[in-house]
Amino acid sequence: MYKRWLVFVFLCVGMASSAQQNDVQKIDSRNFKNLYRLNDSLYRSEQPSKKGFEYLESLDVKTVLNLRRSDKNGRKAGGTSLHLVNLPLKAGKLTEDQIVLALKAIQVAESPVLVHCWHGSDRTGAIIAAYRIVFENWTKEKAIAELRNKFFGYHEKMYPNVVTLLQNLNIGRIKKDLGM
Repeated sequence: MYKRWLVFVFLCVGMASSAQQNDVQKIDSRNFKNLYRLNDSLYRSEQPSKKGFEYLESLDVKTVLNLRRSDKNGRKAGGTSLHLVNLPLKAGKLTEDQIVLALKAIQVAESPVLVHCWHGSDRTGAIIAAYRIVFENWTKEKAIAELRNKFFGYHEKMYPNVVTLLQNLNIGRIKKDLGM
């Protein structure tokens, strides 16, 4: 009986882990430390290098949304056919209106889209969480749990405002602003 119970527990844990992994796919690449495929149309990462941009093109990424205030993409992505969009954000001063702008940029972009900032953790994490809530109908709790997942590197002590902002998003207003 004990062995059956143990097998049951391991199966349940395995299914839970598998379900979480189905939401996000880590892409192993020597050009990235923090590159993930979220679905057929969306990726997230840290600042790509020149070789990183070339690798993104090989993955068939079409658009790169840069959330950094410093726009180094043009120089580094030279020679690729990637469409570059720059939307400078500050993690510590992020607003709902800025989230709407980022979601609009993703909504109208040719996909797949890569969203990135310097580390791919705070600004990127906030936009991805909002995307999950608005476009994929995730609960706020589930999106915030994904944001907090340690492998994304969210710096909660530095930017606790991100979670507060996500908890207080006016989803109805955002969907209306996005024409949904």
